[in-house]
Amino acid sequence: MDDGTRQREVGIRKSPPPRIGVLAALAEGPATAEELAARLGSSPRAMQRHLRALEELGLVAQGGDGIYNLVHGAPHLPAPPAECLRCGNSSYVLGLLEEMGRLLWEARKQQERLRHLSALILQAQEEERKRVARELHDDTAQILTALLVRLNLLKDEVDPSLASHLAELRELVSAALEGVRRIAQALRPSALDHLGLTSALGAHVAEFSQRWGLPVHLHLGELPSLPPEVELALYRVAQEALSNVAKHANASEAWLVLRYRGARVILEVKDNGRGFSLPEVLGDGQRGLGIMGMEERLALVGGRLRVRSRPGRGTIVRAEVPINTRG
Repeated sequence: MDDGTRQREVGIRKSPPPRIGVLAALAEGPATAEELAARLGSSPRAMQRHLRALEELGLVAQGGDGIYNLVHGAPHLPAPPAECLRCGNSSYVLGLLEEMGRLLWEARKQQERLRHLSALILQAQEEERKRVARELHDDTAQILTALLVRLNLLKDEVDPSLASHLAELRELVSAALEGVRRIAQALRPSALDHLGLTSALGAHVAEFSQRWGLPVHLHLGELPSLPPEVELALYRVAQEALSNVAKHANASEAWLVLRYRGARVILEVKDNGRGFSLPEVLGDGQRGLGIMGMEERLALVGGRLRVRSRPGRGTIVRAEVPINTRG
């Protein structure tokens, strides 16, 4: 072997494995396939082949303008051993990428299974809420109503000495009837099924303000026709967010805004309360589960949740759900 051949082999062996080099180049900033090929001294055709393989592994993504980026959240690649860089052996890199691809695929399948299980749990929960609400309305509330009517009929027939006791019984039954109706409404609002999201939110805000003595400024915009699961998810988010305001915020007023903008339905619940530190709340079992529950509900309909809060500066809970108005 002559010196020229030996120098060429040494030059090849010192170059990094191709796909490691592509990932390292993209870590410095987005680029097109042609730019990457020129930067790494490769042909555009070979670069396209490497990029396709990395896309299949979920490590890079191509934008609509042909620019490639590293996928956010892709696992960080460890540096290959120095021997690989010296000898040019690509078996380490290919084995590493294959193993990473397998682990990513398994993680995604597991995430899909968990999301499917969460959807089934939420669906079963809503069905049970609907059943209990119907039984409370059709059975318990009807019995209490009949009892109240009987007590009203008796007020002119009982001894005057028992009139005060009868009036007390009527008040207790009336309060129990109101409580049963309120529980049934909270479990499954009939307005949501029959009149839609805006009417259900209006009724809930009115009942909430009366119950807690907390004024809520309501702004409801025009909405396109929404799927029932999206309406239910947004209603539950508003319900949970207002409940948190009443229980934890120590606020003097709150705002609920629902609007449609940029092919998205946006729901915001804002208060002027004491605020909180988000990491601390997420570490709290009860309140942290409330936020995670809202996130999970929105994720199942393709939406997302944003919570902004600072101690002494109030809180904003913002839910966004993309809507395809063309079906």
